[in-house]
Amino acid sequence: MQAVQCSWAGLLLAQLCRLIGTPFAPYRGNDVPVVISLRHSDRPDSVIWDREYRYPQRAAVLVRSTKVSTPDGLLECVGCGFGMQLAVFEAGGELHFLSRRYFWRIGGWTLWLPHLLSPGTAHVIHADLGSGRFRFTLSIRHPLLGTVFYQGGVFMREGAASENPGP
Repeated sequence: MQAVQCSWAGLLLAQLCRLIGTPFAPYRGNDVPVVISLRHSDRPDSVIWDREYRYPQRAAVLVRSTKVSTPDGLLECVGCGFGMQLAVFEAGGELHFLSRRYFWRIGGWTLWLPHLLSPGTAHVIHADLGSGRFRFTLSIRHPLLGTVFYQGGVFMREGAASENPGP
């Protein structure tokens, strides 16, 4: 990941959220090696996304979420019942994931969180660069706190030719 950035509020939120399963990278850095792994969950409508951040002189940090397909769209669940509802669309040849709202599920109840009490609007963009490579960009912008998280980098699918890595 070429850039893993967050504001002071993002850094505080990332540290607090370690209590529910580390949904945000808890440190800042540049040129941070990240390994992304996808695997099926026990449910046929779900895929687990693991992102392992390997910061220098720190233990590896695992950020895990589960994407769940529902009749109402895609949910991303992060731990202790917290998650967000996503809009997924293509624009300009890129795949976009945009948060619509956040929730907390406890027991059989789903509580929709007010936007001001959420981390902010999350926007992830996957841009295919060819040859098994893609650009990943994540930003989370809160209406009062501004940009609390930003990450960007170029990834290569395992087994893809490593020639001409490009931008």
